[in-house]
Amino acid sequence: MTPTRLRAAAAIAALGLAGCGRVFGARATLGPGAIIRGRGLYNEVITATNNEQTLAQIVRARYGEPAGLLAVASVTANLRAAETTNAQFGIGPSSNYSGNIVPLSVGVAFEDNPTIAYTPVQGERYAKSILSPLGLDVLVLLLGMERAPDQLVSILIKQVNGLHNPMYRPPEARAAFQDSIALLTRLEQAGHATWTSTSAKETSFALELHDYAPDDRETVHDLLARWGLPPSLARGDRDVVLPVKLAVGNPTKPGLNVQTRSVFDLIALAAGAVQVPPEHAALGLPDPGLDALSGLGGLLTIRSSPSYPRDDVLVAVRHRGYWFYIPAADGPSKLAFRMLQTIIGMRLTEAAPAATPALTIPVAR
Repeated sequence: MTPTRLRAAAAIAALGLAGCGRVFGARATLGPGAIIRGRGLYNEVITATNNEQTLAQIVRARYGEPAGLLAVASVTANLRAAETTNAQFGIGPSSNYSGNIVPLSVGVAFEDNPTIAYTPVQGERYAKSILSPLGLDVLVLLLGMERAPDQLVSILIKQVNGLHNPMYRPPEARAAFQDSIALLTRLEQAGHATWTSTSAKETSFALELHDYAPDDRETVHDLLARWGLPPSLARGDRDVVLPVKLAVGNPTKPGLNVQTRSVFDLIALAAGAVQVPPEHAALGLPDPGLDALSGLGGLLTIRSSPSYPRDDVLVAVRHRGYWFYIPAADGPSKLAFRMLQTIIGMRLTEAAPAATPALTIPVAR
């Protein structure tokens, strides 16, 4: 059993111990008290298993192997209370047990018996959810985060206004795209570029370039030119609002036509960040198509080790005799993994049908 699973089992065991006991002249902590005890432990266990499932999905993608997914459908915790009676008797000389037994005791015993139901995620809905490009709402929300990494645009967008950002091509194939994103990053870091939603009829999302004069005036003009937009949009140093649409090629009027990546693409990018053991590489086990990928722009690193890592880890899974893990001290990798987990979790919720065969696992009896 892995250390993560041991912690999960310990959490459930702790929950059971907290819910099972004998009460003498005291009130049993049922009802609201059980919610206080149980909510955090259940959440910890489910979060740990979700993290493992996501990491296993990434590692299996690195090896070109399929992976199944299970979504938590429900958590049911049954609390049961029962009266208990206990009597102790001694045999032999009374000196052997005098003062050490309780002739009669009465109390209340109660236990927590949780059941977690998992729903297999599969079929057409799952395929469409995983293969469909991210929506503009998700894109703008992610790019609008205050702690969004600089590489996030390059990860989520594969084309803007005819500038391509291919995954499986050499760096020079995406040089023009990356040059434009470098200019955008400079404006974002200076507080002059903001992804936002609008109330316009044609689109509800936009990129706004604002308050950029005089220091970044030339940067704005250069960025507009690289995106094939007229510099006159920034005439008089006025704010530039560029509506964002999911479309291919150059826009017919000022704005941004973008193509976003799918969750399938993002998992492939993350798989490129897996450190493959030399023994596996020598055997040709990893998918060679992912060898040229740079991962999530250096944002994510998934390490490997023949034994369980000694350092504290965020998540670790075992595959083909090796442990693959993300150290708890690796801040950038944890942030990238959390964002990926959020996107995958959202798509799992969309893909999981309301009624399918469910795998129900009783955690305790």
